[in-house]
Amino acid sequence: MGLNTVLRFSRAAEPEQLFTGQWQSRPTKLDAYKPCLDQRWQEGCTNASKLWEEIKVQGYPDG
Repeated sequence: MGLNTVLRFSRAAEPEQLFTGQWQSRPTKLDAYKPCLDQRWQEGCTNASKLWEEIKVQGYPDG
């Protein structure tokens, strides 16, 4: 992970700030889980490992 990526993640105040760049408008496997991720983020859960575990239990296809 590059320094710019680390800085972007550390400065993000909301999840939408992480979904930027050339891939933003392309559909992904994560799209169905974004509402849940957004809700959890708003609840204060910003731990990526924890969020990944939660969507994996919900059926996220990649492991």
